[in-house]
Amino acid sequence: MMKLSLLAAIFTASATVTLNNFGLNSSLQARNVGTNFTCRNWQGVPTTLAETSDLSTVPVLMWESDYFSNSGYDPSTRCQLVSGRFQYFYNNGQLKYITTGRMNRMPVVCVTQNKGGGCEGLLFTLKQGVDPTTTLQKLMAVRVRASGPLNQTNNRTYINFEEYLSQAKK
Repeated sequence: MMKLSLLAAIFTASATVTLNNFGLNSSLQARNVGTNFTCRNWQGVPTTLAETSDLSTVPVLMWESDYFSNSGYDPSTRCQLVSGRFQYFYNNGQLKYITTGRMNRMPVVCVTQNKGGGCEGLLFTLKQGVDPTTTLQKLMAVRVRASGPLNQTNNRTYINFEEYLSQAKK
């Protein structure tokens, strides 16, 4: 009986550590991160928001298109999924630049750690036939300044995400 209790205690402790390590205890992890990404209604539209360490709230993406709704990805669902991806890549140090690319023959918006680098992680898929660079600029409402977060390399746009957040807070 005592061995059974000991095994149960070890299993419970092990399961708790495993759940925490795989990000399933997100409320604890989110408090330890400088920027938190959430999906909330912003001006009546599902919006991916960045809540920064200085308590600023920056709208990153507003999800208005119903294009993917027939596939089960209405604006609210996409907002939830993509906000989680932003958080995942941010927590893992991969959210340095946002750029565009192709995955599974579809245009996508993705993350990369290097300006000029290829896609290292999918943020979201775009409609077939759109210009990914123009779409990314419009979606993120990038205000281009001389020293802004927007950089173009080899016909691709690279948005320095830290600079983007910094500029958006001004």
